Amino acid sequence: MALKISILVENTTMHMDMFGEYGLAILLEKDDKRFLFDTGSHGSIIHNSKVMGISLDRLDGIILSHGHSDHTGGMMKILDQHKVPAVYAHSKVFAQRPLGAGSPHVRQIGCAFALTDLEKAGVNMVYVDDFREIAPDMYISGEIPRKTGYENVGGAFKVQVNGELKQDLLEDDIALIIKLEAGLVIVSGCAHSGIINIIEYAMEKTGEKRILAYIGGTHLIAASPERVDQTIQALQAYDIQKIVVSHCTGFYASARLFNALGDKVVKGEVGLSLDL
Repeated sequence: MALKISILVENTTMHMDMFGEYGLAILLEKDDKRFLFDTGSHGSIIHNSKVMGISLDRLDGIILSHGHSDHTGGMMKILDQHKVPAVYAHSKVFAQRPLGAGSPHVRQIGCAFALTDLEKAGVNMVYVDDFREIAPDMYISGEIPRKTGYENVGGAFKVQVNGELKQDLLEDDIALIIKLEAGLVIVSGCAHSGIINIIEYAMEKTGEKRILAYIGGTHLIAASPERVDQTIQALQAYDIQKIVVSHCTGFYASARLFNALGDKVVKGEVGLSLDL
C-alpha cells in the first residue's frame, strides 16, 4: 500500500544539479504500478530524473492533467527514449488554445504534441472524461464539477472552436486520486477546476473524508484576496494532513496558505520525494 511520490519538474529546485522549469511532472509509484503525472514544458524531466536516480522505463502510463504546453511539453522527449504503453487524458486535451489572440504576438499554449505523434510512437491514447479506476485504488477524476461560487479557471484563457474564439473553461482539467489506508492523496496539475471542487469531488466519489495529502498546482497565482480567504476557510474545515503547493500557486497565495495552515503546507520543488 506504500506510495512514493517524486517531483521531477517544477518551477524551482533547491538542488544545484537539477533544473527548475515552468511546469510540472510527478512520478507516482504504488506497489508495482508506476504512473507519470504530466511531463513539464521543455524536457528537463530527462535530466532531473537521471540526477534523482529515477528510471522512466517501465511506466504503466502517463496522465495529463490538462492540455496546456507547460504540462505536455516534455512528452515527445520522454517517448524518444522510453516506451510508454498509454497516455490518459480528457477528450478535450488537444483543444487549440491561443494566447494573446488579436495581438502580433499570439502563440499556442495548448497541447505540445498531436494525437498522430502518439500514434507514430505506438502509444495508446485513453480518454477519461468520467471517474475511472486505472489501477487498484488509483483513480482518474475525469471532468470535475464546478460547484463553488468563488473558484474559476484562474485566468482569461481562450479556446478556438470551429474557427471561433471562446472563453476556455478548461473542462479537460483532471486530477489523480489515490486511496490509502490513512486517507486520500490527490494530485493536480493546475487545479483549473478549483482546489476545493477537486477535493470535494474526490471525497464524493471515493467516500473517504480524510485527506492525507493534496499535491500540485492550485492556480491561485492571480486569485483575489477574497478567493484566497474562502479557499483557506474551506481547507481549514477538512481533515487534511499535508498540502504540497507548487507551480501555479504563486508566492503570495503560498504565503497566505502557510500563515493560515502552518506546517501542513509544504513547497513542492524539483527533487522533493515523499513516502506516504
